[in-house]
Amino acid sequence: MATEIWHDFGEDAPVTLIPVGSGRLEVYASDDKLFDRKVEGGTYPDMKRLRQIKAEIRKRLDTAS
Repeated sequence: MATEIWHDFGEDAPVTLIPVGSGRLEVYASDDKLFDRKVEGGTYPDMKRLRQIKAEIRKRLDTAS
């Protein structure tokens, strides 16, 4: 997921990926949680969910410009 996000947005991505103990993964943008692996069933996001996360990041970047 990190590769997908940084490939599309580079260093401009306002995103923090936090690997949490026990295989958890949380993705934050501007202090808002965009993804929590534990909450979303313990799996990594599928392509549809990843597109939703990236759309939210894109929206935040557009708003910041």
